[in-house]
Amino acid sequence: GGVGKQTIRHDQDLKLPDRAACGTCHVEQFAQAEAEKEQTWPQNQWPKGHPSHAVDWKANVENDIWAGMAEREIAQGCDMCHYQQNKCDGCHTRHSFSAAEARQPEACATCHNGADHNEFENYLLSKHGTVYQTHKAQWNFEAPLKDALTKGGYTAPTCQLCHFEYQGEYTHNLVRKVRWAFNPTPQIADNLDHPWFKERQEAWVVTCSNCHSPRFARTYLETADRGTIAGLKVEQEAKQVVQALYDEGLLVGQKTNRPAPPAPVQDAPGGFFQLFWAKGNNPSRVERIY
Repeated sequence: GGVGKQTIRHDQDLKLPDRAACGTCHVEQFAQAEAEKEQTWPQNQWPKGHPSHAVDWKANVENDIWAGMAEREIAQGCDMCHYQQNKCDGCHTRHSFSAAEARQPEACATCHNGADHNEFENYLLSKHGTVYQTHKAQWNFEAPLKDALTKGGYTAPTCQLCHFEYQGEYTHNLVRKVRWAFNPTPQIADNLDHPWFKERQEAWVVTCSNCHSPRFARTYLETADRGTIAGLKVEQEAKQVVQALYDEGLLVGQKTNRPAPPAPVQDAPGGFFQLFWAKGNNPSRVERIY
């Protein structure tokens, strides 16, 4: 009956294809991506399936500040990244759906950037990222990731080359080596000797050994852990100072110009809600520095 506006009932006949629609043909990739939902943390550092692309929309809408704030245009800014859960074209965009596009770090940069999680910037400033920027014109991104070093001509890893790999295989489950989950906390730092974390560290050693010696890889990863723990210690000390100031009502403007965040959000010093919602002296300058 044609495709014009006279023959299609847009509100009844049109449906935006979701990840499951892609899965009717790409069965293996769909199953791998959905498997991220099954991840569980040994000491419940994160809820089941978190953090992952597979539940990123759920993580968005279940957040109290996203649900509570009246400024929906600001809340919807979160939606620009937290929408991979039901889609595939966040990485290989419509309408070409190019795998070669999705194999390049810029595909990740759309979301993995910024003040609260600047992974892309960190990558570009690393030696890996420097090699990528200066050599990428000679690389063949049409080559599958498993052939990137041999047929693709890669001379350094991309985000995808490391994070898609697990025990020698490349899949769309990207969380099987997650350890710090870009959010270091004492609950993680205090449990790094648990087998769950040790097994994932060894999986990273396997990944890094594609280019480096296992000894170098293990030493580097252990050094990175120690550096993260040292930074976390300083952050926790600062947190205690801010908490004490808040408890004593000494934050600038706390008693005169500190509006409460929208319900059901509870006010707290250095709260997550302050990244997206700010009124008066909430947050105060001390909290901004922290």
